[in-house]
Amino acid sequence: MIQYRPHHFLCTLGFQRKGYSPQFIDNFQQISDILNSREGDGIPIQVVQQTDSICGPCPHKRGALCKDQEKIAVLDVRHQEVLSLHTGQVLTWGEAKEKIKTSISYDKFQEICEGCSWRDLGYCAQALKELQSENVDLLP
Repeated sequence: MIQYRPHHFLCTLGFQRKGYSPQFIDNFQQISDILNSREGDGIPIQVVQQTDSICGPCPHKRGALCKDQEKIAVLDVRHQEVLSLHTGQVLTWGEAKEKIKTSISYDKFQEICEGCSWRDLGYCAQALKELQSENVDLLP
């Protein structure tokens, strides 16, 4: 089962094959491809508070934590609160996208992603805008 720390739900929407190492990028791309496949919205994801499926090959990983754990923990808490997630919860990618779509405005995005080195590149903001402009219900 895919495991995600809370801030990675939104990161997945904005992923653009950029990252911390070639291995990290390849791993993230594989996960993104699975979630964006035709069956992707039904894929279960478990919420965790440590390094997750995306972090596996990250050069910043230190055991079950990130070398920037303090900063990352703040991002996780903000996302967890806004998306009403709890540790151990399992939800599908479709459910996660619906939570993002209905819970994160552009202003809220700016607030919860404050301190993220990727925020100002605009990838996640654009992906959020595209998700929110879809006129389809993401849940069956």
